[in-house]
Amino acid sequence: MPTLQQLRYLSAVAKTLNFSRAAEMCHVTQPTLSLQIKALEDRLGTRLIERTRARVLLTPAGAEIARRAETIAAEVEDIREIARRDDMTALQRDLRLGVVHTVGAYVLSVVMPQVRAAYPDTRLQVREDSAEMLVEGVLEGRYDVLILPEPPDHADLRAAVIVDEALLAVLPQGHRLAGQDAINPAALRGETVLTTDFGPAVNSAVARLCHGVGAVQASEYDGTTLDTLRQMVAAGMGMSFLPALYVRSEVAREEAVVAVALAGAPLVRGVSLVWRQSAPRGDSYSALAALMRGALAPWGAPPREDEGV
Repeated sequence: MPTLQQLRYLSAVAKTLNFSRAAEMCHVTQPTLSLQIKALEDRLGTRLIERTRARVLLTPAGAEIARRAETIAAEVEDIREIARRDDMTALQRDLRLGVVHTVGAYVLSVVMPQVRAAYPDTRLQVREDSAEMLVEGVLEGRYDVLILPEPPDHADLRAAVIVDEALLAVLPQGHRLAGQDAINPAALRGETVLTTDFGPAVNSAVARLCHGVGAVQASEYDGTTLDTLRQMVAAGMGMSFLPALYVRSEVAREEAVVAVALAGAPLVRGVSLVWRQSAPRGDSYSALAALMRGALAPWGAPPREDEGV
């Protein structure tokens, strides 16, 4: 069977596609790393790496084994954490957090002061990616926790809602509805609504609202960032619905646009902290979610009960 060290060497080569940098990453000499990779190939009876003068490539088998090696390394690190500490309610020293661009910076700007105060010995390593890539990453052990809207329905994941966040109508300054305290949705008839991908549930709610009141949904901007939507609204291309935490961070200081709440049943999206069901520090992640929920309470609807997903 392959040794854990050999799998780590292969993983390093997969990340760097360079034997010298992989050896530096593993704190060994390049000949040592090369010999161990060759021993791994001999043990498995297949080539894992194509090496030419110009570049290093993984074979299909090598790429798949390297991907699985990442998961194995994460599980081994979990085992070490269990052995190192008896207190599973404490966060680990390095917490790998994944976020999506429509949530990350705006949620973290609110919760980070309390997280730092409660866990002074924990260092957050934050990465931003698409929801699909983040879910794949947490399942494979590359992330410890995620912050996601609409967490996936997956038996191996657990999610705790940290905020139910309202989406506010964002309008150009001088718009006929800009001076109102709250907008009756019926007043949006004929308006062009610029949208992006907030997830299936919110996307459907926005589409139903537009259809119900006779607004025109311009949905060709999927993938557009919140900043770009705000700038498009400022340019008079239409209006949009943007999350309250983003409004707090970016729209409130913008002179070209204004944000107004919807009257009646507002548009709301749930934002959750997500982790693996099998994670040994599940109790600590639940405590982290509760801390975040408290910090975010002023910016959303009353929090819901934790949900297992």
